[in-house]
Amino acid sequence: MRSTSSSANQKAVQSATLGKSVSAYSESRFRNDRQAVFELTRQLVQAQFVEANAELSRRLWDDVADRGMDVDRIVHLMYRCCFKNDQEAMLEADEAFFAVR
Repeated sequence: MRSTSSSANQKAVQSATLGKSVSAYSESRFRNDRQAVFELTRQLVQAQFVEANAELSRRLWDDVADRGMDVDRIVHLMYRCCFKNDQEAMLEADEAFFAVR
């Protein structure tokens, strides 16, 4: 009986460890994805609003689509964040987007 209990404990520990690893991976991936969204948003603002470069804008929007990024999220960041080079301002705007979803 003791070995069954020990085996169950080992499985529980392994499951908890795996859960933490998956959680850490997910969190890391979310941060990396967020940085990619922020960077593409900055590039789109530059291409569309500063340079008025239709071809570059189209290619960047194609990149957004190819990566499966949320278009509404990027549009929100483009129009709701006044300081695209301010990481904290982008983060606040991004969190505001998710707060209403």
